Amino acid sequence: MKKKTSILFFLSLVCGSVTLYAQQVISFAKFELQGRPFENVPKFHRIDTAKYSGLPAAVKKLYTHAAGMFITFKSNTSKLSLRWKTADAALGNNSTPIMSRGFDVYVKEASGWRFAGVARPDLTNAESKATLVEDMAKTEKEFLVYFPLYKELVDFDLIIDDKATFVGTRQSFAKKVVVYGSSIVHGASASRPGLAYPAQLGRQLNANVINMGVSGNARMEPAVADMLSAIDSMDLLIMDCVPNSSPDEVRERTFNFVERVRRSHPQVPILLIESITRQVGNYNLKWNARLSEQNRNFKLEYERLLQAGYKNLYYIPTDHLIGDDSEGTVDGTHPTDVGFERMLKIIGPKVKAILANGL
Repeated sequence: MKKKTSILFFLSLVCGSVTLYAQQVISFAKFELQGRPFENVPKFHRIDTAKYSGLPAAVKKLYTHAAGMFITFKSNTSKLSLRWKTADAALGNNSTPIMSRGFDVYVKEASGWRFAGVARPDLTNAESKATLVEDMAKTEKEFLVYFPLYKELVDFDLIIDDKATFVGTRQSFAKKVVVYGSSIVHGASASRPGLAYPAQLGRQLNANVINMGVSGNARMEPAVADMLSAIDSMDLLIMDCVPNSSPDEVRERTFNFVERVRRSHPQVPILLIESITRQVGNYNLKWNARLSEQNRNFKLEYERLLQAGYKNLYYIPTDHLIGDDSEGTVDGTHPTDVGFERMLKIIGPKVKAILANGL
């Protein structure tokens, strides 16, 4: 009896091993990386930082983050897993691990993309493995997987059922929208990658929305304007960069920034968005005064651009962007999912109207 038990135990181990390894591992090389501004970019970076050597060092480092990038594919797998590696395992103090270093996945339905699950990163190691969703019906579905927002992605593999079908896909978009901005654009503090407002905007409008957020470093430098100007086929540029720029920088750089972009894109609409009302300034008088001066200077520069004859310029003031109850941020500065939802209720219709003009 003991011998029989040992044999059964051995067989269970063998069968378990077969189950463990009876999977397809799909290398990142099988996918078309989508959601970044340029083709032929190293690794999973948003831009070729060597090519744009004039950018500030902090900006170049932030553009190695995979914010806004995604893959799509079709499969009839019942289980979807990932193994991946980020540059390190560090986490911000106002962000979730899933947003910063994890992934989330959506499935295409007739009504649009529907959330399906997340890949939770290892909290101590740069390498992680996680299941996004399992126990699905074995019918073919199209999946969309968003990359981590706040970390350089080094490597990833997709893992599906051994006998499952797999076809990499690429989304077809009628419009391309580029969003340049601060940590709020970058994604802080969404709970997961697909809830950053550029990603949500893309799904709402079925548009290719490129996330060019640079947390803490959106200061409208000339080199950044020139880099953004190199993005081809833009249908709209959104400038949501006031939060990081000092009042003096807003006054001194806004006009020149738009002017430089206009050299390469003379007709492309540009939407200027004031800084959200930072609730940290509810009682901090210094923060409140800074915000008021930032937005006042931005509005003055917008008006100066109009007076100079620039066309196709649009503007959204701070009013009601994250609501009026002081409950839209995680820390008085960065929107929660609630804050982003409120922002999109104002930004989304404005962007839709601008794109509909066909300018």
